Amino acid sequence: MKKRALSAARRLAVVCAAASLLSVGVAEAAPAADLAAPVCRATTVDVPVGSGTGQLWGELCLPARSSPGTVVTMVHGATYNHDYWDFPYQPNTYSFSRMLNRAGYATFVVDRLGTGHSTVPPSSELTLSVEAGHIHKVVQDLRAGRIGGTGFEKVVLAGYSLGSAVSEIEASTYHDVDALLVTALGHYNNPAGTQAIVENGQDPNTDPVIGGRHPYDPGYATTRPGSRKTVFYADQPMDPGVLLVDELTKDADVFMEAADPLVVDPAVSRAIDVPVMFALGDHDPLMCGPGYEDCTSATALRAQEAPFWTSATSFDVILLPNAGHGLNLVPNTGVLHRAVASWLNRVVGHGC
Repeated sequence: MKKRALSAARRLAVVCAAASLLSVGVAEAAPAADLAAPVCRATTVDVPVGSGTGQLWGELCLPARSSPGTVVTMVHGATYNHDYWDFPYQPNTYSFSRMLNRAGYATFVVDRLGTGHSTVPPSSELTLSVEAGHIHKVVQDLRAGRIGGTGFEKVVLAGYSLGSAVSEIEASTYHDVDALLVTALGHYNNPAGTQAIVENGQDPNTDPVIGGRHPYDPGYATTRPGSRKTVFYADQPMDPGVLLVDELTKDADVFMEAADPLVVDPAVSRAIDVPVMFALGDHDPLMCGPGYEDCTSATALRAQEAPFWTSATSFDVILLPNAGHGLNLVPNTGVLHRAVASWLNRVVGHGC
């Protein structure tokens, strides 16, 4: 199986783009209080795939000068990789992982198989249930101390979009996590958003950013250059620097996974028996719309979704204003960050 590394050229492009934006004053300096860098260590986890074994890449980060007992494991969505959760542009604003480190939590960001630094298997070997099994292995290794050398008492899963589906399946199947954050995925997906993804699809082998990483495998796809604003954020305001770096760090995905019935199966969410936070953007083009997710208010959204989470020990909802699909990359993502940190403090605590 193929394991691909992020190319030096791509890393240089991201660095140069960020430097260029800084030079023209788009980016702002981080507050001095936010400069304490977490202690991070990259690793790989052996996971089963097909008839063999793949390597799932991840990075464990601990807050500066503390050793928490709770770790938040983050699972990215389609056409993204771990950079979604640990965004390299203005990280003190857009890195969800760093935010949690500052709040006293350990974090573990992963590259799902087929993306980032992880093994790229044939697309036919990846399903949502298989990937949920990979995350289960991660959870068990974090608890046992096989990642980082010290076991964590509590493990929280955080999912984004299709990564939320993977996280839900893991939590409902294995019952081995302490809380679940579901972002950008509801039970009433707007087909117009799905159609926009299809219309703006791109063969990754001909894409200028990720070309050649998934050779001769039509099961993988990505987004057409310049289309991510339309597909994920519609008419909502975005930092141009975010859009540039988002394009430079995008990835491929097995798009048939999005058609898996488990994505919206009520039996999956109703089997989850831990605290849940459910978050959507109020202008998410893939979720919101008349007859689909009711994004008119947090109260309406909660009333619509609560019947699908009847076993959750608590169910919190946040509807992020002026936000599209990628909640962690919108200008007011700090609202989400603060809400999640407060929720974590209430339902699990960082255990320092």
